Amino acid sequence: MDKGSGLVGIMVANQYERKYALQKYLNCNTTNMKLFCFTPADIDWKRNCITGINRINRKWLLSKFPFPDVVYNRCYRFNPQIIERLGTIIGSNKCFNHINQFNKHEIHIYLSQWLAQYLPETILYDRENVLRLLDAHKVLYVKPCFGNKGKSVYRVEVKDSKEIHIGEHHFLPKIIVEDSLQLQLSIDKLVGSTPYIIQKGVDIQQLNDQVFDIRVLAQKNKRGQWSATNVVSRLAHKGCFNTSMCEKVCLSEKALKQLYPPDKVDAIIRSIYDISLRAAEIIEMGTHCHLGELSVDLVLDSAGFLWIIEVNGKPQKELYDEIDKRDSVYKRPLEYAHFLQKK
Repeated sequence: MDKGSGLVGIMVANQYERKYALQKYLNCNTTNMKLFCFTPADIDWKRNCITGINRINRKWLLSKFPFPDVVYNRCYRFNPQIIERLGTIIGSNKCFNHINQFNKHEIHIYLSQWLAQYLPETILYDRENVLRLLDAHKVLYVKPCFGNKGKSVYRVEVKDSKEIHIGEHHFLPKIIVEDSLQLQLSIDKLVGSTPYIIQKGVDIQQLNDQVFDIRVLAQKNKRGQWSATNVVSRLAHKGCFNTSMCEKVCLSEKALKQLYPPDKVDAIIRSIYDISLRAAEIIEMGTHCHLGELSVDLVLDSAGFLWIIEVNGKPQKELYDEIDKRDSVYKRPLEYAHFLQKK
């Protein structure tokens, strides 16, 4: 394949993801760039080539490629030294998404310098912090620093009876304890040696008795600027607080219109765009990493105020497959790759 025509390598974690991922991007490629998909293990550093898959005349082929003009990193939990090594060959500004597994505590610190008013109190987990935050807020969430998809997230609530309820995914408790010592022992057992944060529990606005969030997919566009590609809401199953295990996904505007008058919806949407794009800029600046996309999860409280709950470095693309304008989710990274190739 002629490298001069513009070559984009999409890097995924394992060989089983290659065809699936490439198919999505090939279907939405509006640039004249050629695409192939590879894993870190496919890189032959000695021979300066990469073995990857591409599609020609509807046939999937495993071929050897020169190092591409641009690398789009879609690996999660990944050694950043490979990105650095690729950067020394093709240029560090030609690889994007240097990291995509974020540390929730570090992200909170970066954001708190400029967006503190939208952040629930968040601190590193330890026994004393749990008691202090629970006493102050009555509800809190205990989350792994490097968690994703709502796994191993626990909700802790002090009831009027002084019982302390600990739930996982559901508001109904998984564990009920009677005092602070039992709480500390229970949380310690759940957390183990994994680094965790504790976050103040927001009184989340509900829709039809279902918790919902607002996920903004922020991606760089063909001009190299951060833009909001899609704003969707995940409605949790009734009785659940974990929106990752959602019953359905819809455009956030549609969800908000069921709760607020049109002028209020417009104001909320404007704020969502402003907050999430500012968050993307801050995180890229704070991490000193070249990023091309991320997603920002927000919720509204019962007073209609927006809170940033967390930021994800590898947005879940399947979330948008049933949504209008879903092609943009896959188009934008390729347009940004084209922008980088032309630079």
